[in-house]
Amino acid sequence: MSSLVHEIRNQLAVAVANVEAFRDGVLEPTPARLTAVLNALHQVDILLREIPRGEPQR
Repeated sequence: MSSLVHEIRNQLAVAVANVEAFRDGVLEPTPARLTAVLNALHQVDILLREIPRGEPQR
């Protein structure tokens, strides 16, 4: 479970860092970069579906 949570955090960190860079004008939000952010968020969605339901999360 800890590796799954670690991977979710990594993907979220990628998405957040890119959005912050877009907001701050550090990176231009090109179609390719926006696609990369969407892919990272899609991976988070996939990973979240792997978490067993009904078990307490730590």
